Amino acid sequence: MSGVFRRCGCRDENGRQYAVLGDDPTAEQRARACPVMVTDPKHGRWSFRISAGFDPMTGKRRQVNGKTYATKREAQRARNEAAVRVDRREYIAPTRTTLAEWLPTWLERRQRTGDGLKPTTVENYRRYIEQDIAPSQLGQLRLDDIRRHHIESFIDDLVVAGRGAVTVRRIIAVVQGSLRAAAKSGVISANPARDLGDALPAVDSRPFEPWQPAQVGHFLDIAAEHRLGPLFEVAVFTGMRRGELLGLRWADVDLGSGTILVRRNRTTAGVAAVEGTTKTQAGTRRLDVDARTVDALQAWKATQDADRAAWGAEYTPSGYVFTDAHGAPLKAQYATRLFDRLREQAALPRMTLHGLRHLNASLMLAAGTDLAIVSKRLGHSSVQVTGDVYAHLVGSASRDAANAAAALVPARKAPVHTVHAHRAGNASGARPALRQTGP
Repeated sequence: MSGVFRRCGCRDENGRQYAVLGDDPTAEQRARACPVMVTDPKHGRWSFRISAGFDPMTGKRRQVNGKTYATKREAQRARNEAAVRVDRREYIAPTRTTLAEWLPTWLERRQRTGDGLKPTTVENYRRYIEQDIAPSQLGQLRLDDIRRHHIESFIDDLVVAGRGAVTVRRIIAVVQGSLRAAAKSGVISANPARDLGDALPAVDSRPFEPWQPAQVGHFLDIAAEHRLGPLFEVAVFTGMRRGELLGLRWADVDLGSGTILVRRNRTTAGVAAVEGTTKTQAGTRRLDVDARTVDALQAWKATQDADRAAWGAEYTPSGYVFTDAHGAPLKAQYATRLFDRLREQAALPRMTLHGLRHLNASLMLAAGTDLAIVSKRLGHSSVQVTGDVYAHLVGSASRDAANAAAALVPARKAPVHTVHAHRAGNASGARPALRQTGP
């Protein structure tokens, strides 16, 4: 049947569902329809069906079946809109796929297209999908049923559940990416997750407050009492990321010239350790290190040599710089927990292990290091990124540099009697006379 019609869920004495009832039914159609629907115009729900030509691949006739609508007027409006899209060849048939069913397909395609997703990013996406999105009411909706208000309700639910603003934004980024891909692939006609900025929770943007130099020294003194103290010396004075430190190999360290080649990143995806390239292309860099860092690495190498001698055949010659006593590379979470324990032991303000990277930037800026050099040493993609992250520290360093530059020039000395002459002239209302100086 083409056009608009009503249908209901009632069944006859044989258990078969009654036929639909058209807008202007024939006697035969009335006989096959639900008796209640024939006599009661409010019984059942409205829908539509129109022809969409023939499938060019199969040659079979295609039909556009509408959803269910409360009134005849709604069904007619939807039918007319669908007919226009069919004429323009823009019509997308309704899908029965839910967001929860679509997300794994989307994630698999993201991995397959090779667009640079790191294993840790994939693991985070998968965790958000399985633990947050798929079980939610939003996840159970069909893709073409999702509207902006559904996503906003999901955001509200996440906030009420106590999820942090950054986490909420990351979860919604997965929703946005998947729905954007669905629209691009023609699964849905439009992406309902666009322009959600005003619906997302604000992120606390308080600037990083570094430890004072004396506090840094105190922390390193405490850390030096631990076997892995050199790890934190290198972190503070190079600004390397955690994954870069744990992925560092002795083959990339030249103690003679005092340089470190940063080109690997070792992280954890789920429970598995994953090693890959640096976070960005700019992250691959060669660092000149100071004498103190070279001494720390030399002392650490001696510790590793002692471990190798002590464990003998049981020692694992992994080639990594920072390892456990058996030579195996360190786990990321262990390094983080160790830092937290040492920070608490030193009774210092709260800071994450990643904060040592920011601390390194603050020390360089306080020492008057050019922003471009700081950016290159940190492996940022551009100087602008560095300036945005450390704007509050750059301002302080800039003022110090301005004062230092001004201090190099002797101050101009004004003759005392000239100042007096100006004051006198101003007091009498007359213009002060200019005093000629020199020959």
